Amino acid sequence: MKYVQTIKSIMVHPEGEPWFHEFATEVSIDDEGGGYYVVLTQAPDAPGLGQVRLDPDELDSVYSVAKQLLTQHNNDNHATDTSKSCQAKCPKAV
Repeated sequence: MKYVQTIKSIMVHPEGEPWFHEFATEVSIDDEGGGYYVVLTQAPDAPGLGQVRLDPDELDSVYSVAKQLLTQHNNDNHATDTSKSCQAKCPKAV
């Protein structure tokens, strides 16, 4: 029998910190029989509690709105002012 290798997950963590650091995020793929989806895990002690599961079709939309929010906050004069809540700094959605 011949064996192949498949990369199923990649750890994203702060430079200089170990892959199991508390701020590490595991990006993996999983399949429960209905097709692949992306799983983001950030709670190493309780993986089921710290997961976000995204269908591959969602990734572009999630990425797009994340970039939109980051751009909005980077252009906001109060981007680094933590004394105000996000609701106070962000314009209301139309």
